[in-house]
Amino acid sequence: MHVLVFDIGGTHVRALVADAAGAVVARADMATERFLAGDPLSLLADMARDTARDLPAGLDGIVVGIPGILDATRRGILETPLVPTLRIEHFADALEARCGVPVILDHDATLQTRGEALRGAGAGYGRVLGIYFGTGVGAAFLDAGALPGGPYRMQLGHVPLRGEGRIGTGGAVDCVEAYASGLVLRDLAAGHGVAIAEAFTSDDARLRDALRTFLADQALSIAMAMSFVDPEVVVVGGGVVEMAGYPFDALAALVDDRLSPVIGKGRRPVRRARLGADAALWGAIDLIRSRRPA
Repeated sequence: MHVLVFDIGGTHVRALVADAAGAVVARADMATERFLAGDPLSLLADMARDTARDLPAGLDGIVVGIPGILDATRRGILETPLVPTLRIEHFADALEARCGVPVILDHDATLQTRGEALRGAGAGYGRVLGIYFGTGVGAAFLDAGALPGGPYRMQLGHVPLRGEGRIGTGGAVDCVEAYASGLVLRDLAAGHGVAIAEAFTSDDARLRDALRTFLADQALSIAMAMSFVDPEVVVVGGGVVEMAGYPFDALAALVDDRLSPVIGKGRRPVRRARLGADAALWGAIDLIRSRRPA
């Protein structure tokens, strides 16, 4: 079995091809900016063809991780604030026709959480909450591998957080993404004359003060989500968390500080995601396996 997973983020579109054992046999990368100016279906089809060119038996399936909201059938895309050109009603069917192999759509955070629950920081737990701070903020909750709720479940990035009047990527006022996302971090670093890659290692005192507030907003977002779904473990990842110098221990302590004793303060581990980009790959493999006949 060979599966291709597209992990579409606000900055990059990554393609990984792996065999049934999870060994990556091909990789490709494209700037998401190209999707904003072109036809995403053609770009993905070309990327799939190029990435799988050397496979003797071809692909068994394609899984696409979408940073947005899917329709109830998980065949079309309702909203993608970071990549609006992906709003295509019959997206999966159209890509399937172009590539000639089955296509499955899933929320990007759900794929990552599936992977972490299977092989990463959430392995061994039944109720796994995954939260990812990248260009935007994504989240997913798995209960024994199932996804409770409808298509708008766990849209943490669009939940109201504070009251300063900031506008998030989806147009919501004062949502989590307006305070705790990678876009906010980019603007903070630029405002202090620091490259974003050096944000958490900089000795600029004013920036460090601003980052304390940024980290507190991330912790508040995590604690809020935990209060809603009662997870056994929380896996936190994404491009921001993977940055050099990111203070993960301080984040975990802030989360615990913001949890109410009523719901079990101090009893739910907050763990750093372990698999990086491979989390979506393992999530895709698990998804395809679960849909194949026994």
